[in-house]
Amino acid sequence: MNNIIIALSYSFCWGVGVTLTKIALSEISATTLLIIQLLSSVLFLFTVCYLTEHQVPLSWQQLKQGVAGIFEPALAYMVGIFGVKMTTASNATLIGSTEVILTILLAAVFLGEKLTLGKILLASISFGGVSLLILKDVQSIDHASLRGDLLVLLGTLFAVFYALLSKRQIQTANPLQLTTSQQTIGLMTTVLCFGALSLLNPSYGISAANISPQFWLLAIGSGIMQYALAFLLYLTALRHVPASHAAFYLALIPVFGVASAIVMIGEQPSLAQGIGGLLVVASSYWANKLQVT
Repeated sequence: MNNIIIALSYSFCWGVGVTLTKIALSEISATTLLIIQLLSSVLFLFTVCYLTEHQVPLSWQQLKQGVAGIFEPALAYMVGIFGVKMTTASNATLIGSTEVILTILLAAVFLGEKLTLGKILLASISFGGVSLLILKDVQSIDHASLRGDLLVLLGTLFAVFYALLSKRQIQTANPLQLTTSQQTIGLMTTVLCFGALSLLNPSYGISAANISPQFWLLAIGSGIMQYALAFLLYLTALRHVPASHAAFYLALIPVFGVASAIVMIGEQPSLAQGIGGLLVVASSYWANKLQVT
């Protein structure tokens, strides 16, 4: 039961986090928002580490353990946050759910986890659902939205690489310390990348001027929810189950994400998008049933 609660919790944090990020992007630039979110996450995790373990994992050896943070949150969210800005929160959340299928397939290749015919069939159904999801953007030749969809998908691939690397580490690592190290490396990588980009294009610069107090709170709160809490809960679950099994619960992310987008933003997915989303969620749900039977 504890594992199920943990899985539901990280799915909730990531699903609602996408919608909160979409709202925050209405006032805060993508680069500035990501830095605020990551910095909030790292400071929160440092505080928790100090209060619970009386130390902060900043030694060279501990930081080296956080190398997976280069893939996620750094690369995954640097790419993904621009995708979210160009597409809808519903699309971003539902496309992100392909992480379930991609993790199943790549975990079989790189981690030797069992891949059955049933999982392959469900993977095909899920990809069919994603095709329906972005069909509207392709038909309307909405290049901005289509680019956004593709950027979110690329960010999802980086997230899968993160899961594979973390699975190898978590068996012998403390989840809180590993999360803190990864988030610290992710923040450092993001600052360096955005700094280099700002030299080429000033629009990538970081500026916290003119951000209203409520959006400061939104950025900080979403950073703690989407980065610190979600990643800590995910690594805790990953310690006890295979990567492909932990990924099954990610199918619930679009449920929380789309529901929160409807409530908070008033977005209304099209019929095709709804069907595509249902296919993705249904395939992941039955994959979860396969692994527990």
